[in-house]
Amino acid sequence: MTTRTRGETVESRTAALWGLDLVPGYREVRQLGAGHTGRVFLATYQSTGAYVAIKYLNATLRRDTEFMDRFRSDTHHLVEIDEPNVVKFYEYIETSTRAAVVMELVDGVSLRTLLAEHGRTSPEAALAVLKSTLLALAAAHDKGVPHRDVKPENVLVQADGTTKLADFGVVVHAEEPGVPAGTPAYMSPELWTQHKSGPPADLYAAACVLFEAVKGRPPFRAYKEGEDGELDVPATRDKHLVEPVPLEVVPDTLRDLLRRGMAKDPAARYASARQFAAELEEDAVAGYGPDWEKRGRRHLAELATLLALRFPLARTDRDAGGSTITLRDRVMSLPRLPPHLWVAGATVVAVAIALVLSGGRLPPGPGAILMPPPEERSEPAPSPADVTTSGPSRTPQRTTAAPSATQAPQSPAGTPPASTPPPPPPTAGQAATSVPSPVVQAASIVQWSGTSGSIRVAANGTGPVRLRITYTQRDGDDGAARTVRQESRTLRGNTVYTSSVTHDPGEVACGRRAYFGILVMTEPASGNGPQVSEAAVDGPACPTPAPTDRSAPPVPTPTPTEERSTSAIGTPTPSAPEPANAPMTHLSTDPSTQPPAPLAEDPLPAPTDR
Repeated sequence: MTTRTRGETVESRTAALWGLDLVPGYREVRQLGAGHTGRVFLATYQSTGAYVAIKYLNATLRRDTEFMDRFRSDTHHLVEIDEPNVVKFYEYIETSTRAAVVMELVDGVSLRTLLAEHGRTSPEAALAVLKSTLLALAAAHDKGVPHRDVKPENVLVQADGTTKLADFGVVVHAEEPGVPAGTPAYMSPELWTQHKSGPPADLYAAACVLFEAVKGRPPFRAYKEGEDGELDVPATRDKHLVEPVPLEVVPDTLRDLLRRGMAKDPAARYASARQFAAELEEDAVAGYGPDWEKRGRRHLAELATLLALRFPLARTDRDAGGSTITLRDRVMSLPRLPPHLWVAGATVVAVAIALVLSGGRLPPGPGAILMPPPEERSEPAPSPADVTTSGPSRTPQRTTAAPSATQAPQSPAGTPPASTPPPPPPTAGQAATSVPSPVVQAASIVQWSGTSGSIRVAANGTGPVRLRITYTQRDGDDGAARTVRQESRTLRGNTVYTSSVTHDPGEVACGRRAYFGILVMTEPASGNGPQVSEAAVDGPACPTPAPTDRSAPPVPTPTPTEERSTSAIGTPTPSAPEPANAPMTHLSTDPSTQPPAPLAEDPLPAPTDR
């Protein structure tokens, strides 16, 4: 029998899991990763086409009776958590041979990946991560569910700099006898000694993550001598139990937060995640000003989008027949699109988001990328020939846990979800006539030649959609892409738009090749993420240099003897002026501009030895 948990109901089904690792109702696309707790797959929810992530728990966890009993109990509460800083838990499915968790797909990278690539974050970015993590923990603790394994691997950073906490309750034992379940670098003293993994232990681990984000390493960690990076678990345990927190290496603003957040005695820590978050806000404002969180998220966005190739949806798309294709397939269909254009494009996405968060102001400083201000214009409603307006969609009854296009708006590129919920009603502060922002189902670059092209955007409503377009240029096959222009348009009044784009990149140098790229993103973000295309443009052939007239005799050069004899009479000899009829080389290839050739019968006078 199969048990399937949705909300507070558990229904029995006789249908077994289809295939080896397939959950009924979902269509798997590919594997995203694997770790100590299991394997994660990208999948689509067949009722709406929305993307989800499915995690299959490994055999070690399934054989742990204590873990399974606790996790089944937690799932009833996890599906009730509706907090933007928590990865949404849709449902839990278990059979005699499989256990799977269906979750919201977060199109981003883990904080662990970000730190591995960039080393560390700014203090404001680290505080932004901690604030989001604490709000996620507060929502779970209110339901009576501790996380039990807060660490950078479980913090997911999105392209806009926001973060989500994942994998509540999914924790394994370390491969050491007597060591409790958890990750040693983030385990609190009471977890080591008493195996207590409640909310105070979560706060301790969150403070450890703050330290690592700003310093690039955990506060307490030890390695075995003579081993290549193997963790010394007993030594790490002793550091957590007796060593003071190394506060002297962190910025002053963070010291009080770390001192109390990582107190050895649980009673000396913050009373709750909400109290921790409130004091964090006070210290951050005092230390970095009221806009600290915007700057922190901007920095996270810059770092995360530089890793855009690792986003789950960056490597997945659908062709016209509905078959899955990879990003490599799409890239290879473009004219010589190199991987580093995606890096440049990702940087552009980060800065575009930063402009929104900062109100258009980007103060210079570490991590800041300055760009020309976007050209703002409103896109007129396209003509009927260019626009296909979707008909009214049916609104399904929303269930407690089943993912919908609103919960997970990442729909396959070019394939809107089968059904979409109506846009939310206007808030009390909005005018009754205002149109709410729709869900942008897909954006695509229909055509791009390097100077002109068209973009198509599909949404589920007629509300305003901001279209951001960035033009890039790369000189030569190995040149670095740079941003040359950015513009922004507002689309409204339809559900499908075709927008023309033009760009004058200027002349390409003779004998050279340049690549002109375009990067497209929308606000709200489209379900298929940022779109990039590039076209190669060759410059004209370089002119052939004019031949040099060699009919004139060479100009003789004075010999050393001549120079000495001249100097002997005390008269400095300046450099001999070039004869008026000496041959000259001009850049111009027009024969009319060339000087006349010297006459053969007019020889140059020979120098006289005085």
